[in-house]
Amino acid sequence: MLAKKKLAWLVLAVFAGLAGIAAGLVQWQGVALAQTPSASTPVGPVIRVKTIRPRTGSDLEVGVEQPADVAPYYRVELQSQVAGTLKFLEKDIGDKVAAGERLAEIEPVEGAGDGKAKGVVTAPFDGVIARRSADPGTFVANPAIVSGVSPLLVVERTDIVTISMRVPEAYVAQVGKDTEAELRLDAMPGKVLRFKPTRLAPSLDPADRTLVLEVDLYNGTAEEHRQFLERAKLSRNADLKGRTLPEFPKGLEGGAAARLLPGMYGKMRLRLRRFQNAPVIPSSAIVRRGGLAYLFLVESGVARLRPIAVELDDGLLSRVFWLDKEGGRDVRRELAREEDLVLTNQGELEDGSRVLSTRVE
Repeated sequence: MLAKKKLAWLVLAVFAGLAGIAAGLVQWQGVALAQTPSASTPVGPVIRVKTIRPRTGSDLEVGVEQPADVAPYYRVELQSQVAGTLKFLEKDIGDKVAAGERLAEIEPVEGAGDGKAKGVVTAPFDGVIARRSADPGTFVANPAIVSGVSPLLVVERTDIVTISMRVPEAYVAQVGKDTEAELRLDAMPGKVLRFKPTRLAPSLDPADRTLVLEVDLYNGTAEEHRQFLERAKLSRNADLKGRTLPEFPKGLEGGAAARLLPGMYGKMRLRLRRFQNAPVIPSSAIVRRGGLAYLFLVESGVARLRPIAVELDDGLLSRVFWLDKEGGRDVRRELAREEDLVLTNQGELEDGSRVLSTRVE
């Protein structure tokens, strides 16, 4: 009987020990599970960042700015059609010429040409002498026979100038003949000329994927422009490219002329879109990873990396949307005005990084 009681106590002790071990394992597993971070748990050190909120206002706009060159409306290099001695050439650099005016005369050498070539050089349009490379008495070679012959004269038309820029492919869809443009030239600090495009190329240049945009501007005073328009009306714009009248630029003082010289260099800015109620953000807030665009959204001290769709970005301001998934489709959502977006130190952040943020205006 005593042996049976001892056996029973032994069995009870074994069961109690096993139960204690099981409880300990459960407690250990619970601690381990509690210490394992979930996917949404903030990790890493606290990183200081500056944040901004989307801005709205009637003065917010997105545009594109590119280098711009000033060129003469027309430019021609005048050569002799025969070989011979230059007998007459009195015009010099800066002198004005009229269409049809005799500029140079060459006395052909005996046997030169076929009898049809002319030894007289005339002005093809009203303009100014931009270059002269010979004097009377000089022997002039026939450029049709001798290569590399310098032109006798270079004539340019500068009462109108053509300003050109190249529009990057990303902005082409936003540009048209009604697009407002501004020109700032290095030679004219503080002066801003405003106008609209005259012509756009019908296709992109395959070399750099840009679209050529040109503007024809009248290069005189407002009164001279008025007189020009009267003359052009009589001739039905016959001497103009595409019979299109040049624009008189805005931004000049009363009675002043543009005074644009071919060869001047500056920047042209196209004002692509003005936003009145749509939120925009600084372009520097955008994070690009793997060819995709993101923003870091701060929520309760944690930076969340969220995908976005970029509608316009001029390097200063951007118009973007949140890119959400609904039913397997990408859905664009407007940025909320109260959302805090990381503006600095994005390179130190990952999705879920803890941040200490300071908002800037």
